Amino acid sequence: MTKNIFNAAMVLVGTASVLTGCNFDQPEAPCFVQDNANWVVKYDAVDSPTLANGGGACEIVAPPGELIGVFKFNDPDNLNNSLLTIRPNGLASIAGRDPGATTDQTALGALASEPDAKDFCLAPSLSAATVNAAATSTAAATTIRYEFTNVEVYAAPSAPGTQLKGELKYTKDGCASNYTMRALWPAIACSPTDASACGPTSGLNPDFAAECLTVRTNPDGTPVAYCVPSKQIPSFR
Repeated sequence: MTKNIFNAAMVLVGTASVLTGCNFDQPEAPCFVQDNANWVVKYDAVDSPTLANGGGACEIVAPPGELIGVFKFNDPDNLNNSLLTIRPNGLASIAGRDPGATTDQTALGALASEPDAKDFCLAPSLSAATVNAAATSTAAATTIRYEFTNVEVYAAPSAPGTQLKGELKYTKDGCASNYTMRALWPAIACSPTDASACGPTSGLNPDFAAECLTVRTNPDGTPVAYCVPSKQIPSFR
């Protein structure tokens, strides 16, 4: 069944004049992406947080890692026109508190149709993804903004569309910081105390080099951890 997601999304990123339609059952272009909400990403800081208005230092930073949704949409009439979308859990988890358009909560950008010489498919610029969450009885109002750039999906036959890398500018309540990111699919939960938790029997591609990262801590003090790439992408043993 043909949908209008592709066309509507490209309007948001300013390129709708050259792209039309979207079909969930369309054939894949060479730059394959594992469409799934169950990716996990690790963020590596490249600078210290500063106030976005230039007013000096601040203390809010991105989480060390989190779940993200990564999806690709193709133009069924021209597979050279593709769209990459990213939705981080940091936005999805509070999306219901934002009365604005849900389309603003997902990063959208054009994706290359063919891999480069190193088997990467580039999405150089994605729209900013933002949630303006209203206050509740237990949580203060907050605004979080993700700006992804230079996202590259690894498309080699050994791991087609299951690892990616890129850059992130993260801004929360006016405090901004920059990161490199490395992500993989699928997100596998792990125990930080188990040295073999992300090994060949973890459920990951057995060739992946991964380590257990605590992305947050539950109110009772127990860690929430996932296997993330331990090397630069492509992260292989």
